[in-house]
Amino acid sequence: MRSYQDISADYFSQYGKIVIDLGCGPNKKPGTIGVDILELPGVDFVVNLEEGLSFIPDNSVDQYVTSHFLEHVDQFELLMAEIHRTLKPNGTVSIIVPHFSNPYYYSDYTHKRFFGLYTFDYFTDNNNGFRRKVPVYNRSFQFKVTYRRLIFKSPYIFFINLIKKHIYTRLFNSGKYMQALYEDSFSNLIPCYELVFELQAVK
Repeated sequence: MRSYQDISADYFSQYGKIVIDLGCGPNKKPGTIGVDILELPGVDFVVNLEEGLSFIPDNSVDQYVTSHFLEHVDQFELLMAEIHRTLKPNGTVSIIVPHFSNPYYYSDYTHKRFFGLYTFDYFTDNNNGFRRKVPVYNRSFQFKVTYRRLIFKSPYIFFINLIKKHIYTRLFNSGKYMQALYEDSFSNLIPCYELVFELQAVK
């Protein structure tokens, strides 16, 4: 385990494909470089990600992966800008976050923000294929949303979990219209557990 101050300018040049697991905790994904604020098993570099990624050179990372981490970040726009800066052209970000209707979201006092179907469209040119368009507040960097999926599941009741995973997940991801319809008309009735996104850096 190393502090980010130990990373020399040519650190990333010694590797082939660079995949960084942001906020990996003790469950770093195989084949990735684990980055977290806590010294945990699997964490390669201890970093306060609220301060950005200044230790990573421009255009040096092939892919970021992050699961249930971004909801803990205060400086969200700064981190997204830093991810974009450090990604290679057409580099990708694979993201898993809780949906705003997840009933368990509210139990964790360290959660700082909500995520919905359109959250990452605020960092795009908004040509998302949906009828609803959202404003873009910061045009200094841009992503393309290449994948988004609503995930329905229950950690408790087996029968309910089967319905959520095999009926709701398929039904509400059958097309953009059904995804939009879910958030507009059903999210207050049928909680969604999490969202999966893939973004591509536009440079």
